Amino acid sequence: MRFLGNIFSWLVTALFGIITLLLAFESWALLTGQKPISDYIRPAVHSYPGVAFVIAVVIGMLLGHFLWGPEYGRTSPAARPK
Repeated sequence: MRFLGNIFSWLVTALFGIITLLLAFESWALLTGQKPISDYIRPAVHSYPGVAFVIAVVIGMLLGHFLWGPEYGRTSPAARPK
């Protein structure tokens, strides 16, 4: 069980690392006048609004699950009370 917790921690760390790199690229692109990521996303959202809505709902559900999830378990810092 400890192995699964380590894999989960590494995956979450990698996800936040990728998000940080994407935000850094967006900032760099806006400061230097290059084409930012949002210029690629906007036409896709206008072309496929249903898919964009589903993706937004899934991301919102995942964020809500991890931010306001159970008080104990694999994704929480506290152990289950006895």
